Amino acid sequence: MHINTRKKKCLMVLMTVLILAMAFSMNASATDAVIGKINSLKTFVVNIITAAGSIVLAWGVFEFASAYQSRDTAQQTDSLKKVIAGIIMVFGSQIINSLGG
Repeated sequence: MHINTRKKKCLMVLMTVLILAMAFSMNASATDAVIGKINSLKTFVVNIITAAGSIVLAWGVFEFASAYQSRDTAQQTDSLKKVIAGIIMVFGSQIINSLGG
């Protein structure tokens, strides 16, 4: 039985699509493990940033109190920037979640 070249090409395309469909469906089973590891890494990084933010916040409050006592306005401004940065770092994950990210 003789099959012309057009039918051969259609058959090859159909077989290629079927093979690719099966190959892509096999990769889906490993996504849960990968997503779980990515989420645990994200949680770890967020905890480190929150801890660093607590340190920056305490440092900024201490510097602001020292600058307020010595009436140094330039130092007060710098320390308020540290306080705001510390607050953003401490509450960063809640801010991102409230924005929908």
